[in-house]
Amino acid sequence: MSRSLVAFLAAALAIGLSGAVAGQEGGDYGPCGQGREGKPRRIKGGESFAPLPLPATPLRRTERKREPAPPTLIGKIVWGGNHTGRTRDGEEYRFADWNLDPSDVQRLLKAANRELGIRFTDTRIDLRSFSYDPAEVPILYLSGTRAPSFDAETLRRLRGYVEAGGSLWADACHGSKEFAGAFRAMMAAAFPDRPLAPLAPDHALFRAARTITRVRYSAAVTDRPDGAPWLEGIYIGCRTAVLLTPYDLSCAWDSLHEPEGASCVVGRDAFDLGVNMVAYALAYHDLGRYLAEKRTLETQDPSLTGDFTFAQIRFDGLWDPDPSAFANLLEAVLAETSTRVCLGRTAVRLAGDDLSVHPFLYMTGHGDFRLSDDEVRGLAAYLESGGTLLADACCGDLVFDAAFRRELARALPGRKLETLPGDHPVLSAHHRIAAIEYTPQAKATFEGLATPAIEGIDFEGRTRVFYSRFDLGCGWEGQPHPFARGVSGEDALRLGTNIVVYALTH
Repeated sequence: MSRSLVAFLAAALAIGLSGAVAGQEGGDYGPCGQGREGKPRRIKGGESFAPLPLPATPLRRTERKREPAPPTLIGKIVWGGNHTGRTRDGEEYRFADWNLDPSDVQRLLKAANRELGIRFTDTRIDLRSFSYDPAEVPILYLSGTRAPSFDAETLRRLRGYVEAGGSLWADACHGSKEFAGAFRAMMAAAFPDRPLAPLAPDHALFRAARTITRVRYSAAVTDRPDGAPWLEGIYIGCRTAVLLTPYDLSCAWDSLHEPEGASCVVGRDAFDLGVNMVAYALAYHDLGRYLAEKRTLETQDPSLTGDFTFAQIRFDGLWDPDPSAFANLLEAVLAETSTRVCLGRTAVRLAGDDLSVHPFLYMTGHGDFRLSDDEVRGLAAYLESGGTLLADACCGDLVFDAAFRRELARALPGRKLETLPGDHPVLSAHHRIAAIEYTPQAKATFEGLATPAIEGIDFEGRTRVFYSRFDLGCGWEGQPHPFARGVSGEDALRLGTNIVVYALTH
């Protein structure tokens, strides 16, 4: 997706140089960029690239047709009113807190368009008249230093927008704790079931266009001594759909300036993060739209009987990243085997629910999690009584992988996951599987992948725990997950079908 480093640096340098004369474009305006003379530039800047109007009369044959206007990617939210401030010289001026960096989105898109080989533009959004349709504007962007406050209806519609496939970004201009705190509170109200949490170091966003492990912060940032990038996000399925940048990126995007005393990411490192944010949002946009129309076959109806009901473990964490994956797996089992399946899913807790009615449990997720002592005892009792567990790390998430191994060791002390041999019965329970195809990201991270890498734990000669550090659920879902480290779709279904058949016949 990305072009060469040299090309990107040239583009970023060109943007930086244009920022040096950005007074003509509104780059130095208001408290964020009052100009080196201490006075705000009297420029009305940051206008979005308006779509080109259609001609009033048909074009003549000799006239060249206009190039179509680029589609809109980012909408900058207009919020709050105008405020009054004074320069260091005492001159009064008026400013809008939502637009302290008027050219931030324009210049970020200029860099992203060059770096990624795309062509998008931006606009301004008044939420009172916005359609909340991600097909119209895929990304909404909120910025400022003061505390934004949206009413319950607006928050409800923003959640609907995000769940329909849109992305919501928030940038704490100057690293404003007031802005970041208010945004976190709004997201807690809008998404009480989904935490806004720091992105893991191996999150796909940090490798979407270029790999980012360190960034340069301003001198005011004292809590990131290792220079690790820090973003906070909310997952919707496998997609991080809400992003908060608590360390200012917009000042660098606007004109590469670094306000005195501001907590921000410095210079081109802010552009690197921003371009990755654009690349990530674009890569997962189609998945977001697909998840908005997911098949919901969950059931708690005991009358829907069959040899097999898909029971998925619910825990305190991101337990359901592929909400429609099970449906495709069940359809494959039904179509390819004689197993009678209940075409539904039930979510179960390891503590409190009757697990004995389920011969098979599935567990997946993103990020870190911890089971309670009761949940650990429930899992141990289930496995020791003859139940089967299949687990996978969604998207090949390294943090979930570490957490699962830790929690499984608590439940089964003294037992260890071991890679299953090539002649294990599960690999011939229905399909004969000797070689499988992995996703490009998996092969880029782990060399030499070509055979099944399923691990297991045996109880009295029978495997009761199956675990894949490489994602299976995304493959079952049948939709592209661009940065997942996993097993490809058809092979993921073959492995899943075999494990279900093995669980029911052993």
